[in-house]
Amino acid sequence: MAIGLTRMPDAPLPASAARFRDPDRTAAGEPRARIDLVALRTLWFNTGTLCNLACSHCYIESTPKNDALVYLRRDEVRAYLDEIAGSDLPTEEIGLTGGEPFMNPDIVPIMEDVLGRGFRLLVLTNAMAPMWHRRAALLDLKARHGDRLTLRVSVDHFQRARHEE
Repeated sequence: MAIGLTRMPDAPLPASAARFRDPDRTAAGEPRARIDLVALRTLWFNTGTLCNLACSHCYIESTPKNDALVYLRRDEVRAYLDEIAGSDLPTEEIGLTGGEPFMNPDIVPIMEDVLGRGFRLLVLTNAMAPMWHRRAALLDLKARHGDRLTLRVSVDHFQRARHEE
């Protein structure tokens, strides 16, 4: 199955990409280590790299202009959820991160699909304007799916000035 997140056609590949051309051999020609997948407790999706903020500490350098990863689409998530359903891998939770997940136009339908299939859902967010624009839909999801929906808010320092560095 193709990876759900794709690079923009003109986005350069990192210099390290050559190390991973052969799935069975390292760049030095040695056999790659393998570990059998026996459980998939949490499956994480990156919803895209766009964010309403430009935090200096962001692991993926998300900003209002960084669209290196296109938005994850609802149909892509459904395909992965179908794959999980057809496997013997016990999966309890789906995680959504970004960028800011609530900037993704498909975020509420994606959340609906995940929760509708009985998974717990964890969304990492900065809880700013993009989330608040979806307040009614979030309250509806919470009312229907209860404590299976968790929004984890990023607070990077207890002092405002340090948080906003």
